[in-house]
Amino acid sequence: MRTLRLILTSIFTVCFMLQPVGAATLSASTANKVQRAINLQQQEKWKEATTVLESTTTASTYDVAFVQRMLGGLYWQLGVPNKAIRSLEAAVDSNKLEPDAQRSAQRMLADILLSQSRYAEALRRYYSLTSDKLPLTAGHAPTEKELADIWLRIAQAHYQNQQAKQALSAINRHLSLVAAKVSSLSLKLGAQITLKQWKGTIASLKQLIAIDPENKAWWLQLTASYQHLNKPTDMLKTLVLAVRKGIALSPSEKRMMAQLYGQQGVPEKAAALMLELNTKNAKASSLAMEASYWQLAKEWDNAIAAWQRAAEQDNQYRWSLAQSQLQRGLYQEALTSLDLITETNQQAQAELGQAIAYDKLDNLDKALEHAKRANEIEPTTQTESWIQYLSHKRDAASAVSDIR
Repeated sequence: MRTLRLILTSIFTVCFMLQPVGAATLSASTANKVQRAINLQQQEKWKEATTVLESTTTASTYDVAFVQRMLGGLYWQLGVPNKAIRSLEAAVDSNKLEPDAQRSAQRMLADILLSQSRYAEALRRYYSLTSDKLPLTAGHAPTEKELADIWLRIAQAHYQNQQAKQALSAINRHLSLVAAKVSSLSLKLGAQITLKQWKGTIASLKQLIAIDPENKAWWLQLTASYQHLNKPTDMLKTLVLAVRKGIALSPSEKRMMAQLYGQQGVPEKAAALMLELNTKNAKASSLAMEASYWQLAKEWDNAIAAWQRAAEQDNQYRWSLAQSQLQRGLYQEALTSLDLITETNQQAQAELGQAIAYDKLDNLDKALEHAKRANEIEPTTQTESWIQYLSHKRDAASAVSDIR
């Protein structure tokens, strides 16, 4: 609330610099003390000015209200907010001040209450300042800017009081009177997020990005809002545009971007992002993610390189490496990988993989041997089919050999 304190101090100083001493309205003794207090206040002798005003005795209700209004400001300057509030309440609730002075005192009281987190009381005071029935001196109606500022304070008070719906209504009143700023839009955004108004947040975030495009938080929140609306295409577009605008993404954000590329059927871009992320100390799971995207893009050499790195860290990825090597026609390398598989649940697959590799290398005896082992570990129609196929192929090869 440091900013609010500075604003209040400024308001207080200006009010007293321009404060006329109405001799026809104030009693002579009160007018004299008020003038002395103003002189001391201009010298920033707040304590001395307070002492002068505290010694004032008068039967005039207007005099009392006038002095209490001044004391409220002085107590605030002295850092005694509770006394400031009591004095200003006495001045405002007496309804004896001139209309403009009444309005100024009410505003000061509301601002101090807000600074002290007394939100309900502050709101009651602020709302009274928005009333069309409030008496005003001729020619001194509040400007749109003044009303806009009051609605902003109302929005802030509701938001701090966890009343998001009322805060949103108030900030919209504020924005109807003045141009949007980051501070007002961010408050509106906070209320919309609290209310889970995701469609509304998108409009607010686009405005925030237009005003403050270098703020990464707006881009990420826009991505999150699209996620809540189940719009992955818009999520990806937002991140791509953010990067083009110079926003630096963290590793986790780049990983999310890669996943979105994968979901949108662009595995080569997903893989390229993961390659960028997978530095020397990359985790096996991250390398496996990269390898999977290279496979989807049918970039077999890149897939093999990533699977190789993953398998070196975690042997569970050895089977995936071997599959890629088989796909690429690297049968001898595949046999080496398959021979290193230790996972119990992958033994049948490893044996069948070796059968396929040996078949491609025209070693039918070895191929049939491994196909039978695969069938012994886990009998399936696939292993039986391979045994039949390899047996027929070997018999045919033997028959040809006999003829020769």
